[in-house]
Amino acid sequence: MDRISEIPQRNSIPEQPMKEMPADPWRCAACGSLQVSCQVWVDSNTYEVQSMAEDKDDLWCDDCAEHTRQVRESELMSDTVEPWWKDGTTEEDREIITGLKRENFRPADDRKAFRNACDVWWRGKTDDGKIRIWRQAAAPEEE
Repeated sequence: MDRISEIPQRNSIPEQPMKEMPADPWRCAACGSLQVSCQVWVDSNTYEVQSMAEDKDDLWCDDCAEHTRQVRESELMSDTVEPWWKDGTTEEDREIITGLKRENFRPADDRKAFRNACDVWWRGKTDDGKIRIWRQAAAPEEE
């Protein structure tokens, strides 16, 4: 008899259930990451949370690897990501991001059709997808 057959049968280890993400999760205000943590004080006897972090020094972003401010995803979208797309991108940026080419659209209408096509492409992205694009495009260049 081989040694493997001598190992007693055991029940499989149950997998940890995946935690459901809130509808409007907290994100790092600087990079949009979901990997934000806050320092809390917990009563040692009851394990009840006594106070939550209110200060930037008590908030941490694992992706930035520094203290941060956290915002709700809806706030990040409305105050940062959507304005960046609307006012912070050039036609050249949009060509690179979308893969669409300006020369494929009529220049007679001042490239309005190109801009509209880019906006349709953008609206087709999820918030998470938009945040990833913003994060990649707006990230400071490393020296």
